[in-house]
Amino acid sequence: AQTCDSVHYTMSTLAKLRCVTLDVTGTLIAYKGELGDYYCMAAKAVGLPCPDYKRVHEGFKLAYTDMAKKHPCFGFAEKIPNIVWWKSCVRDSFVKV
Repeated sequence: AQTCDSVHYTMSTLAKLRCVTLDVTGTLIAYKGELGDYYCMAAKAVGLPCPDYKRVHEGFKLAYTDMAKKHPCFGFAEKIPNIVWWKSCVRDSFVKV
């Protein structure tokens, strides 16, 4: 059973919570194939070239690792908007190919 003190502690902790991030890939969302497949399909859908599905997938791994090192927690400390962080990551996925 919870006591009033434990409920108060939980509520005060929740009140201090400022950001929650979720890794949805493979947990909430599943896709078939590799990420590079989807990036290439999206690029081709808007008339942009895709060098190679597998290479773009490998490029994403490099780009994501690089972004995570340069701007950890999706740029939170630097106040980088999520969309800017991810656009950079996706762009770099193609650049690093």
